[in-house]
Amino acid sequence: MPAILPDMRSLDSHNKYPDCLWMQLEAIPVPSVAPQTQQLDIHLSLNFNEHWEPLLGGRVKFGLQGGTLKLHLENCEIPVASRQLVGSFKLLPIEETLPIQSSAEILVSESQRGVQGGEKAEKIKETESIFCHVSTISDDTTPAWIFAVEQGKSVLKGLLKSAKLGEITAKEFRMAAAFEVAKEDIYLTDAEGLWPHEITPNQHSVLERILTVYLHANKLKPALSWALLSYNLPPIEQPKEESVPEAESQLQEMVDRIISAETDNFAELAKIANLNPALDFAGSSLRGTTLSAVDFSSANLDRVNFRGATLNDADFSDANLQNAKFGGADLSGAFLGNADLSGADLHKASLALANLSGANLSGANLLEVNLTNTNFSGANVESARFGNNSGIDEEMQVNLQQRGAIFEEV
Repeated sequence: MPAILPDMRSLDSHNKYPDCLWMQLEAIPVPSVAPQTQQLDIHLSLNFNEHWEPLLGGRVKFGLQGGTLKLHLENCEIPVASRQLVGSFKLLPIEETLPIQSSAEILVSESQRGVQGGEKAEKIKETESIFCHVSTISDDTTPAWIFAVEQGKSVLKGLLKSAKLGEITAKEFRMAAAFEVAKEDIYLTDAEGLWPHEITPNQHSVLERILTVYLHANKLKPALSWALLSYNLPPIEQPKEESVPEAESQLQEMVDRIISAETDNFAELAKIANLNPALDFAGSSLRGTTLSAVDFSSANLDRVNFRGATLNDADFSDANLQNAKFGGADLSGAFLGNADLSGADLHKASLALANLSGANLSGANLLEVNLTNTNFSGANVESARFGNNSGIDEEMQVNLQQRGAIFEEV
Protein backbone atom coordinates (compact mmCIF):
# COMPACT_ATOMS: atom_id res chain seq x y z
CA MET A 1 0.00 0.00 0.00
CA PRO A 2 1.49 3.40 -0.94
CA ALA A 3 2.49 5.86 1.72
CA ILE A 4 -0.01 8.49 2.76
CA LEU A 5 0.78 11.73 0.96
CA PRO A 6 0.62 15.01 2.87
CA ASP A 7 -1.41 17.80 1.33
CA MET A 8 0.38 20.66 -0.40
CA ARG A 9 0.08 23.08 2.51
CA SER A 10 3.07 21.27 4.04
CA LEU A 11 5.04 21.31 0.78
CA ASP A 12 7.13 23.88 -1.04
CA SER A 13 4.98 26.84 -2.10
CA HIS A 14 5.28 30.59 -2.43
CA ASN A 15 2.87 33.54 -2.76
CA LYS A 16 4.70 36.66 -3.87
CA TYR A 17 1.88 39.11 -3.08
CA PRO A 18 -0.60 37.26 -0.82
CA ASP A 19 -2.71 40.43 -0.47
CA CYS A 20 -3.41 40.25 -4.21
CA LEU A 21 -3.39 36.48 -4.75
CA TRP A 22 -3.06 33.65 -2.24
CA MET A 23 -2.90 30.18 -3.82
CA GLN A 24 -3.07 26.79 -2.15
CA LEU A 25 -3.11 23.40 -3.87
CA GLU A 26 -3.99 20.22 -2.01
CA ALA A 27 -3.31 16.65 -3.10
CA ILE A 28 -5.86 14.54 -1.24
CA PRO A 29 -5.29 10.74 -1.20
CA VAL A 30 -8.27 8.59 -2.17
CA PRO A 31 -8.54 4.77 -2.38
CA SER A 32 -6.90 3.45 -5.55
CA VAL A 33 -8.16 0.39 -7.44
CA ALA A 34 -4.77 -0.21 -9.06
CA PRO A 35 -2.10 -1.92 -6.91
CA GLN A 36 1.04 -0.02 -5.97
CA THR A 37 -0.37 3.27 -7.28
CA GLN A 38 -1.54 6.41 -5.55
CA GLN A 39 -4.74 8.17 -6.59
CA LEU A 40 -5.03 11.82 -5.64
CA ASP A 41 -7.69 14.48 -5.98
CA ILE A 42 -6.11 17.85 -6.76
CA HIS A 43 -7.93 20.77 -5.15
CA LEU A 44 -7.27 24.49 -5.65
CA SER A 45 -7.99 27.45 -3.39
CA LEU A 46 -7.45 31.03 -4.57
CA ASN A 47 -8.03 34.23 -2.61
CA PHE A 48 -8.14 37.41 -4.71
CA ASN A 49 -7.92 40.97 -3.41
CA GLU A 50 -6.00 44.20 -4.02
CA HIS A 51 -2.42 45.07 -3.03
CA TRP A 52 -0.73 48.38 -2.23
CA GLU A 53 2.82 48.50 -3.62
CA PRO A 54 5.27 51.27 -2.55
CA LEU A 55 6.66 52.98 -5.63
CA LEU A 56 8.54 56.21 -6.48
CA GLY A 57 7.95 57.70 -3.03
CA GLY A 58 4.23 57.00 -3.27
CA ARG A 59 2.24 53.84 -3.74
CA VAL A 60 -0.04 52.13 -6.22
CA LYS A 61 -2.90 49.70 -5.65
CA PHE A 62 -3.67 46.92 -8.11
CA GLY A 63 -5.81 43.84 -8.48
CA LEU A 64 -6.25 41.13 -11.09
CA GLN A 65 -8.75 40.97 -13.94
CA GLY A 66 -7.58 37.43 -14.63
CA GLY A 67 -4.62 35.09 -14.88
CA THR A 68 -3.57 31.58 -15.85
CA LEU A 69 -2.81 28.60 -13.62
CA LYS A 70 -0.34 26.30 -15.37
CA LEU A 71 0.56 22.77 -14.25
CA HIS A 72 3.57 20.81 -15.45
CA LEU A 73 3.10 17.08 -14.76
CA GLU A 74 5.69 14.28 -14.87
CA ASN A 75 4.57 10.62 -15.01
CA CYS A 76 0.91 11.61 -14.67
CA GLU A 77 -1.77 13.53 -16.53
CA ILE A 78 -5.09 15.33 -16.18
CA PRO A 79 -7.04 14.82 -19.43
CA VAL A 80 -9.20 17.70 -20.66
CA ALA A 81 -12.37 15.62 -20.35
CA SER A 82 -11.76 14.99 -16.63
CA ARG A 83 -11.04 18.60 -15.62
CA GLN A 84 -13.76 19.80 -13.28
CA LEU A 85 -12.97 23.48 -12.73
CA VAL A 86 -14.70 24.90 -15.82
CA GLY A 87 -17.51 27.47 -15.98
CA SER A 88 -18.55 30.42 -13.81
CA PHE A 89 -17.94 30.29 -10.07
CA LYS A 90 -19.10 32.61 -7.30
CA LEU A 91 -16.21 33.86 -5.21
CA LEU A 92 -16.96 33.83 -1.49
CA PRO A 93 -17.03 37.42 -0.19
CA ILE A 94 -14.04 38.17 2.00
CA GLU A 95 -16.22 38.65 5.08
CA GLU A 96 -17.33 35.01 4.80
CA THR A 97 -13.73 33.79 4.94
CA LEU A 98 -12.81 35.66 8.14
CA PRO A 99 -14.22 33.14 10.66
CA ILE A 100 -12.50 30.23 8.91
CA GLN A 101 -9.33 29.56 10.85
CA SER A 102 -7.24 27.83 8.21
CA SER A 103 -3.70 28.94 7.50
CA ALA A 104 -4.79 30.39 4.16
CA GLU A 105 -7.45 32.72 5.53
CA ILE A 106 -5.32 33.74 8.52
CA LEU A 107 -2.45 34.71 6.25
CA VAL A 108 -4.66 36.66 3.88
CA SER A 109 -6.49 38.47 6.66
CA GLU A 110 -3.27 39.49 8.37
CA SER A 111 -1.84 40.73 5.08
CA GLN A 112 -4.93 42.84 4.47
CA ARG A 113 -4.85 44.35 7.95
CA GLY A 114 -1.22 45.37 7.61
CA VAL A 115 -1.28 46.79 4.12
CA GLN A 116 -2.05 50.37 5.18
CA GLY A 117 1.07 50.65 7.32
CA GLY A 118 -0.39 52.36 10.38
CA GLU A 119 -3.25 54.16 8.65
CA LYS A 120 -6.87 53.15 9.02
CA ALA A 121 -7.13 49.49 8.04
CA GLU A 122 -8.27 48.69 4.54
CA LYS A 123 -11.92 47.67 4.50
CA ILE A 124 -11.88 43.90 4.11
CA LYS A 125 -15.56 43.11 4.39
CA GLU A 126 -17.28 42.90 1.02
CA THR A 127 -21.03 42.55 0.57
CA GLU A 128 -21.09 42.13 -3.19
CA SER A 129 -20.44 38.74 -4.76
CA ILE A 130 -18.17 38.49 -7.80
CA PHE A 131 -18.19 35.65 -10.29
CA CYS A 132 -15.05 34.26 -11.90
CA HIS A 133 -15.16 32.58 -15.31
CA VAL A 134 -12.79 29.62 -15.72
CA SER A 135 -11.82 27.82 -18.93
CA THR A 136 -9.17 25.16 -19.57
CA ILE A 137 -6.61 24.68 -22.33
CA SER A 138 -3.46 22.69 -23.21
CA ASP A 139 -2.66 18.99 -23.27
CA ASP A 140 -2.89 16.28 -20.60
CA THR A 141 0.57 16.83 -19.09
CA THR A 142 0.59 20.65 -19.22
CA PRO A 143 -2.99 21.54 -18.29
CA ALA A 144 -3.86 25.19 -17.75
CA TRP A 145 -6.87 27.07 -16.41
CA ILE A 146 -7.66 30.64 -17.48
CA PHE A 147 -9.42 32.86 -14.91
CA ALA A 148 -11.31 36.05 -15.84
CA VAL A 149 -13.47 38.46 -13.86
CA GLU A 150 -17.13 38.60 -14.82
CA GLN A 151 -18.38 41.24 -17.22
CA GLY A 152 -18.86 44.64 -15.60
CA LYS A 153 -16.42 44.15 -12.71
CA SER A 154 -12.94 45.67 -12.48
CA VAL A 155 -10.98 43.09 -10.47
CA LEU A 156 -11.38 39.68 -8.89
CA LYS A 157 -12.17 39.77 -5.16
CA GLY A 158 -13.01 36.87 -2.90
CA LEU A 159 -12.23 33.22 -2.26
CA LEU A 160 -12.48 30.22 -4.55
CA LYS A 161 -12.36 27.52 -1.90
CA SER A 162 -11.08 23.97 -2.45
CA ALA A 163 -12.30 23.56 -6.03
CA LYS A 164 -11.39 20.21 -7.58
CA LEU A 165 -9.15 20.52 -10.64
CA GLY A 166 -9.07 16.80 -11.45
CA GLU A 167 -7.43 13.60 -10.29
CA ILE A 168 -4.18 11.80 -10.99
CA THR A 169 -3.14 8.18 -10.56
CA ALA A 170 0.52 7.19 -10.63
CA LYS A 171 3.22 5.19 -8.85
CA GLU A 172 5.52 8.19 -8.85
CA PHE A 173 5.15 11.70 -10.18
CA ARG A 174 6.08 15.36 -9.94
CA MET A 175 3.84 18.39 -10.31
CA ALA A 176 4.76 22.07 -10.59
CA ALA A 177 2.01 24.71 -10.46
CA ALA A 178 2.38 28.40 -11.34
CA PHE A 179 -0.18 31.21 -11.48
CA GLU A 180 0.97 33.67 -14.15
CA VAL A 181 -0.39 37.06 -15.19
CA ALA A 182 0.00 39.09 -18.37
CA LYS A 183 0.04 42.88 -18.28
CA GLU A 184 -3.58 42.96 -19.50
CA ASP A 185 -4.55 40.97 -16.37
CA ILE A 186 -3.29 43.74 -14.05
CA TYR A 187 -5.65 46.60 -13.23
CA LEU A 188 -4.61 49.66 -11.23
CA THR A 189 -7.35 50.77 -8.86
CA ASP A 190 -5.66 53.64 -7.01
CA ALA A 191 -2.44 55.62 -6.73
CA GLU A 192 -1.11 58.07 -4.15
CA GLY A 193 1.81 60.49 -4.20
CA LEU A 194 2.95 59.69 -7.73
CA TRP A 195 1.77 62.69 -9.78
CA PRO A 196 -0.04 66.02 -9.32
CA HIS A 197 -3.83 66.09 -9.18
CA GLU A 198 -4.17 68.51 -12.11
CA ILE A 199 -2.97 66.10 -14.82
CA THR A 200 -5.37 65.40 -17.69
CA PRO A 201 -7.26 62.12 -18.19
CA ASN A 202 -5.04 61.38 -21.19
CA GLN A 203 -1.89 61.83 -19.11
CA HIS A 204 -3.41 59.79 -16.30
CA SER A 205 -4.24 56.84 -18.56
CA VAL A 206 -0.73 56.76 -20.05
CA LEU A 207 0.91 57.09 -16.63
CA GLU A 208 -1.16 54.20 -15.28
CA ARG A 209 -0.12 52.07 -18.22
CA ILE A 210 3.55 52.90 -17.67
CA LEU A 211 3.22 51.70 -14.08
CA THR A 212 1.37 48.55 -15.14
CA VAL A 213 4.06 47.62 -17.65
CA TYR A 214 6.75 48.28 -15.02
CA LEU A 215 5.00 46.18 -12.36
CA HIS A 216 4.51 43.31 -14.77
CA ALA A 217 8.10 43.31 -15.99
CA ASN A 218 9.82 43.91 -12.65
CA LYS A 219 7.54 42.62 -9.88
CA LEU A 220 5.14 39.98 -11.18
CA LYS A 221 7.33 37.63 -13.23
CA PRO A 222 7.84 34.74 -13.69
CA ALA A 223 4.77 33.87 -11.60
CA LEU A 224 2.65 35.47 -8.90
CA SER A 225 2.30 32.20 -6.95
CA TRP A 226 3.69 28.70 -7.34
CA ALA A 227 3.68 25.30 -5.62
CA LEU A 228 5.70 22.09 -6.06
CA LEU A 229 4.85 18.46 -5.32
CA SER A 230 6.87 15.25 -5.67
CA TYR A 231 5.70 11.71 -4.84
CA ASN A 232 8.23 8.85 -4.73
CA LEU A 233 10.63 11.00 -6.80
CA PRO A 234 13.32 13.49 -5.76
CA PRO A 235 11.84 16.97 -5.32
CA ILE A 236 12.43 19.58 -7.99
CA GLU A 237 13.90 22.96 -7.17
CA GLN A 238 11.71 25.95 -6.57
CA PRO A 239 11.80 28.25 -9.63
CA LYS A 240 14.15 31.18 -9.29
CA GLU A 241 12.85 34.67 -9.79
CA GLU A 242 14.22 36.55 -12.75
CA SER A 243 17.01 38.96 -11.97
CA VAL A 244 15.80 42.32 -13.26
CA PRO A 245 18.18 45.29 -13.39
CA GLU A 246 17.21 48.33 -11.37
CA ALA A 247 14.56 50.12 -13.39
CA GLU A 248 12.87 52.46 -10.93
CA SER A 249 15.03 55.45 -11.87
CA GLN A 250 14.10 55.00 -15.54
CA LEU A 251 10.47 54.73 -14.49
CA GLN A 252 10.69 58.04 -12.62
CA GLU A 253 12.22 59.71 -15.67
CA MET A 254 9.39 58.44 -17.86
CA VAL A 255 6.73 59.62 -15.40
CA ASP A 256 8.33 63.07 -15.30
CA ARG A 257 8.36 63.25 -19.11
CA ILE A 258 4.63 62.53 -19.33
CA ILE A 259 3.77 65.03 -16.58
CA SER A 260 5.81 67.78 -18.26
CA ALA A 261 4.76 66.97 -21.84
CA GLU A 262 3.54 69.95 -23.84
CA THR A 263 0.96 67.84 -25.64
CA ASP A 264 -2.21 66.12 -24.52
CA ASN A 265 -2.57 64.12 -27.73
CA PHE A 266 -2.98 60.48 -26.74
CA ALA A 267 -0.90 59.06 -29.59
CA GLU A 268 1.94 61.51 -28.88
CA LEU A 269 1.89 60.75 -25.15
CA ALA A 270 1.96 57.02 -25.88
CA LYS A 271 4.95 57.54 -28.16
CA ILE A 272 6.81 59.44 -25.42
CA ALA A 273 6.10 56.51 -23.09
CA ASN A 274 7.30 53.95 -25.66
CA LEU A 275 3.82 52.40 -25.70
CA ASN A 276 2.12 50.98 -28.78
CA PRO A 277 -1.59 51.94 -28.76
CA ALA A 278 -2.40 48.82 -30.80
CA LEU A 279 -0.71 46.38 -28.39
CA ASP A 280 -0.03 47.86 -24.96
CA PHE A 281 -3.42 49.04 -23.69
CA ALA A 282 -5.44 45.81 -23.44
CA GLY A 283 -7.06 45.65 -20.00
CA SER A 284 -6.28 49.30 -19.24
CA SER A 285 -8.38 52.22 -18.04
CA LEU A 286 -8.97 55.03 -20.54
CA ARG A 287 -11.85 56.58 -18.59
CA GLY A 288 -12.72 60.14 -19.51
CA THR A 289 -9.99 60.41 -22.12
CA THR A 290 -10.24 62.53 -25.27
CA LEU A 291 -9.51 60.24 -28.22
CA SER A 292 -11.30 61.92 -31.10
CA ALA A 293 -10.23 60.51 -34.48
CA VAL A 294 -7.64 58.24 -32.84
CA ASP A 295 -6.47 55.28 -34.93
CA PHE A 296 -7.17 52.04 -33.05
CA SER A 297 -7.62 49.95 -36.18
CA SER A 298 -6.74 46.27 -35.57
CA ALA A 299 -5.78 47.12 -31.97
CA ASN A 300 -6.07 44.68 -29.07
CA LEU A 301 -8.31 46.57 -26.63
CA ASP A 302 -9.80 43.61 -24.81
CA ARG A 303 -11.44 44.65 -21.49
CA VAL A 304 -10.42 48.32 -21.84
CA ASN A 305 -12.45 50.78 -19.77
CA PHE A 306 -13.56 53.67 -22.05
CA ARG A 307 -16.30 54.96 -19.76
CA GLY A 308 -17.06 58.62 -20.38
CA ALA A 309 -14.40 58.90 -23.11
CA THR A 310 -14.71 61.14 -26.16
CA LEU A 311 -14.25 58.79 -29.13
CA ASN A 312 -16.07 60.56 -31.94
CA ASP A 313 -14.72 59.68 -35.40
CA ALA A 314 -12.26 57.17 -33.90
CA ASP A 315 -11.19 54.25 -36.08
CA PHE A 316 -11.80 50.91 -34.35
CA SER A 317 -12.01 48.83 -37.51
CA ASP A 318 -11.03 45.17 -36.96
CA ALA A 319 -10.18 45.94 -33.31
CA ASN A 320 -10.57 43.46 -30.46
CA LEU A 321 -12.99 45.18 -28.07
CA GLN A 322 -14.28 42.10 -26.26
CA ASN A 323 -15.80 42.96 -22.88
CA ALA A 324 -14.77 46.61 -23.24
CA LYS A 325 -16.67 49.19 -21.17
CA PHE A 326 -18.08 52.19 -23.07
CA GLY A 327 -20.68 53.44 -20.57
CA GLY A 328 -21.53 57.07 -21.38
CA ALA A 329 -18.82 57.31 -24.05
CA ASP A 330 -19.26 59.42 -27.20
CA LEU A 331 -18.69 57.17 -30.23
CA SER A 332 -20.49 59.48 -32.66
CA GLY A 333 -19.20 58.91 -36.17
CA ALA A 334 -16.80 56.17 -35.03
CA PHE A 335 -15.84 53.45 -37.50
CA LEU A 336 -16.25 50.02 -35.90
CA GLY A 337 -16.38 47.91 -39.02
CA ASN A 338 -15.58 44.24 -38.31
CA ALA A 339 -14.69 45.08 -34.70
CA ASP A 340 -15.23 42.41 -32.04
CA LEU A 341 -17.52 43.99 -29.44
CA SER A 342 -18.80 40.71 -28.00
CA GLY A 343 -19.72 41.18 -24.36
CA ALA A 344 -19.02 44.92 -24.50
CA ASP A 345 -20.95 47.32 -22.26
CA LEU A 346 -22.17 50.36 -24.24
CA HIS A 347 -24.86 51.47 -21.77
CA LYS A 348 -25.87 55.11 -22.41
CA ALA A 349 -23.13 55.59 -25.01
CA SER A 350 -23.71 57.46 -28.27
CA LEU A 351 -23.35 55.53 -31.52
CA ALA A 352 -24.97 58.24 -33.63
CA LEU A 353 -23.63 58.06 -37.20
CA ALA A 354 -21.32 55.21 -36.15
CA ASN A 355 -20.53 52.43 -38.62
CA LEU A 356 -20.77 48.91 -37.14
CA SER A 357 -20.95 47.02 -40.42
CA GLY A 358 -19.74 43.46 -39.91
CA ALA A 359 -19.08 44.03 -36.20
CA ASN A 360 -19.61 41.30 -33.62
CA LEU A 361 -22.03 42.61 -30.97
CA SER A 362 -23.06 39.24 -29.57
CA GLY A 363 -23.97 39.56 -25.90
CA ALA A 364 -23.25 43.30 -25.86
CA ASN A 365 -25.21 45.76 -23.71
CA LEU A 366 -26.75 48.54 -25.86
CA LEU A 367 -29.42 49.68 -23.40
CA GLU A 368 -30.23 53.40 -23.70
CA VAL A 369 -27.68 53.88 -26.48
CA ASN A 370 -28.20 56.68 -29.03
CA LEU A 371 -28.58 54.83 -32.35
CA THR A 372 -29.38 57.78 -34.62
CA ASN A 373 -28.28 56.83 -38.16
CA THR A 374 -26.18 53.92 -36.87
CA ASN A 375 -25.13 51.37 -39.50
CA PHE A 376 -25.68 47.75 -38.36
CA SER A 377 -25.39 46.13 -41.80
CA GLY A 378 -23.91 42.63 -41.51
CA ALA A 379 -23.38 42.99 -37.75
CA ASN A 380 -23.82 40.00 -35.45
CA VAL A 381 -26.40 41.10 -32.85
CA GLU A 382 -27.20 37.66 -31.42
CA SER A 383 -28.23 38.09 -27.75
CA ALA A 384 -27.26 41.78 -27.84
CA ARG A 385 -29.47 43.76 -25.44
CA PHE A 386 -31.34 46.84 -26.65
CA GLY A 387 -33.93 49.06 -24.95
CA ASN A 388 -34.99 52.72 -24.70
CA ASN A 389 -32.77 53.59 -27.66
CA SER A 390 -33.09 57.02 -29.25
CA GLY A 391 -32.86 57.20 -33.04
CA ILE A 392 -34.25 53.71 -33.68
CA ASP A 393 -37.48 53.16 -35.63
CA GLU A 394 -39.82 50.18 -35.66
CA GLU A 395 -38.40 48.82 -38.91
CA MET A 396 -34.86 48.73 -37.50
CA GLN A 397 -36.07 47.14 -34.27
CA VAL A 398 -37.86 44.35 -36.13
CA ASN A 399 -34.80 43.78 -38.30
CA LEU A 400 -32.50 43.54 -35.28
CA GLN A 401 -34.90 41.21 -33.46
CA GLN A 402 -35.03 38.91 -36.47
CA ARG A 403 -31.24 38.71 -36.27
CA GLY A 404 -31.27 37.66 -32.60
CA ALA A 405 -31.25 40.97 -30.72
CA ILE A 406 -33.13 41.22 -27.43
CA PHE A 407 -35.24 44.31 -26.66
CA GLU A 408 -35.95 44.98 -22.99
CA GLU A 409 -38.20 47.36 -21.10
CA VAL A 410 -36.07 49.99 -19.39
